[in-house]
Amino acid sequence: MTRSTLSLAVMLYLASSAAFAADSTFHHEAEIGFLDTSESSDGLASAKYSYYFQGVKQNDVPYALATFLSQSSVVSARYAMTEHQDLYELSGEYVFDSKIFVGGAYSRLSTDRDWAPTTTDLDAYELKAGYYFNPHAKLTLSYLTHSDSNSTHTSHEVIGDYNRNSSEDYDGFQVEYQHYLPFESTSGLMLTAVGSYSNTDSEYDSKYDSLFLDDNDEVVEARIEAANEGTTKETNLGVDADWYITNSWSVGGGYQYRNYDRDSSHRFSQETADEIYESNRDYSDSDSFNIYTLNTSYFWNFSKYVSARAAIEQRFIDSDSDTSVGIAINGRF
Repeated sequence: MTRSTLSLAVMLYLASSAAFAADSTFHHEAEIGFLDTSESSDGLASAKYSYYFQGVKQNDVPYALATFLSQSSVVSARYAMTEHQDLYELSGEYVFDSKIFVGGAYSRLSTDRDWAPTTTDLDAYELKAGYYFNPHAKLTLSYLTHSDSNSTHTSHEVIGDYNRNSSEDYDGFQVEYQHYLPFESTSGLMLTAVGSYSNTDSEYDSKYDSLFLDDNDEVVEARIEAANEGTTKETNLGVDADWYITNSWSVGGGYQYRNYDRDSSHRFSQETADEIYESNRDYSDSDSFNIYTLNTSYFWNFSKYVSARAAIEQRFIDSDSDTSVGIAINGRF
């Protein structure tokens, strides 16, 4: 049985099981999960803990939306890992009596680079604010930024000393509107609309020695220097709809439009004992694509405090597609 067939079998089993009547109110939520995609050889394992200052009621609402509908202040901590990366995150949101809220997050992404004996740490910061219009609607404005720079020095028996410096500055803005519509015959419909814009400035330079054969088949030593500066602007517009057939089971779909505008300049020089070769080039391009998604998920309360979650999502990116499968154990108390 293949992995995707097995995951589908687990999903169908969960969907056929009777949900436990979870009438309790909880302040703590802990979850351990695993996500796998057909386009990546590295699975993502994660663990998260959240504390809700106001008690969250999960009876008579979709279990997956109970925390959203509670409109409670919350603090959270998360750790996630793949084969080459580790993510640490702290976040929080405070809701005033007026239903205005403010929040923020700090995260560190550590990446082990196979081509260099160093680990890159990326620190990111998020600030957000918004308003709950009513018990079912929420508007969020967010600002995300990170800045990263690193230097690499290695020695090689052929190229000699290799030095590389790089930096990246990112600023992103997002507006998100979420609205839950309760139904009489089924649980309800969750609608989400998102618009975002980001700007990334990056640059790098490298210097090293190289050996090559000239036209006379003689070995020539050259000093190579290369540098690149670029700016990438990204615009993203998306809408998602998830229909909760029961408080446990949902099916949904979404659409995203993404556009990239890139400008970059590249400088290259090669110096030998006899001559110097230099090249300067500027590049500019734009690219856009459409993303369509279909998904289904199930939240199975098999006891008062412990639940199992499973989800499958199929993404269609223009002519390509990939499948994501996620499973998790969730505890609420």
